[in-house]
Amino acid sequence: MALAAHCYDGQSSRMRAARLDCADGFLQLAFEDGQLQQWPLEAVRIRPRLGNTPRLLQLPDGGRVEVADSPELERWFPDGGGRIEGWADWLERRRSAILGSALLVLAATVLFLRHGMPWLAREAAERMPPVVERHVSEQVVALLDRLHFEPSQVPAARRATLEQRFLQLVRGEPRSAQMRIVFVDAARIGANAFALPDGRIFVTDQLLELAGSDDEVLAVLAHEAGHHVHRHGMRSALEQSSVFVIAGLLFGDASGSSLAVSIPVTLLGSGFSRGHEREADAYAFDLLRRHGQSPKAFASMMRRLSAQVPEALEQGPIGYLSTHPPSPERIAAAEQAAVAAGAASP
Repeated sequence: MALAAHCYDGQSSRMRAARLDCADGFLQLAFEDGQLQQWPLEAVRIRPRLGNTPRLLQLPDGGRVEVADSPELERWFPDGGGRIEGWADWLERRRSAILGSALLVLAATVLFLRHGMPWLAREAAERMPPVVERHVSEQVVALLDRLHFEPSQVPAARRATLEQRFLQLVRGEPRSAQMRIVFVDAARIGANAFALPDGRIFVTDQLLELAGSDDEVLAVLAHEAGHHVHRHGMRSALEQSSVFVIAGLLFGDASGSSLAVSIPVTLLGSGFSRGHEREADAYAFDLLRRHGQSPKAFASMMRRLSAQVPEALEQGPIGYLSTHPPSPERIAAAEQAAVAAGAASP
């Protein structure tokens, strides 16, 4: 059965009408002026079907033939142009399948961002060279300089005592060799403490002034040590920076320099997830218990912070510095840990 076709010679835009047929293994074109052309079927390539669009035949001499889709074409060209393209045509003809595929991709993306990305970030952070952690931390410190940190005004004797107690507390802990305290006067951010990826733990004079005792300060430092041990800073930054990486891949800018710039900015702005906070809390409670100190001091400090600036802690201008918002859940967990520690004591 001959099919009506439109032919193009590949050298001009002129179209010639013809009848398309197949006989004895040859594809034949019969033009209106009586001209007949033919080619071996194996020399002709058929473009894959796509919805209701015309089929396109590529001829050996560079010409092409457009013809409406027909069962005859399936008989002449059994492979139909390829398996992958066949799936595309199948989807094109079934809009419900397109919608289902889109929903499947969306669900897979959500699952990856919720579970896959945190796992990848954790694995990447575990393998992060110390030189990278130092570089990122230096970039964060450079950004923090804009907040006008000043040298600490707390008496040197108290600072030395706190640092000595803290170093004794974390001695033998994972990554403890990197930990050191940096005391600063930071009126703009108020009572706060935060750990950088390289192990530096910044403590503000305002936190020391707010604390009811050095035990409360030590409990906060134990929490910061937990962030460092579990690499929460780099993990959080990598998770958040994945958005920059994905955008770079989509828009053609996935350079390492872009990532290097985005990580410090993201680290400063993102803060920690609830999961990271719970993990750091649990580490602090266990560390304090193992050294004969009560996690109750942590609960007391959280209450002081909550009473001082309840809204600012929840919605600080810089996520990393509005860290660790106290919540009834965290305070209750600290008190429960204190009760458990007391019950376990001889």
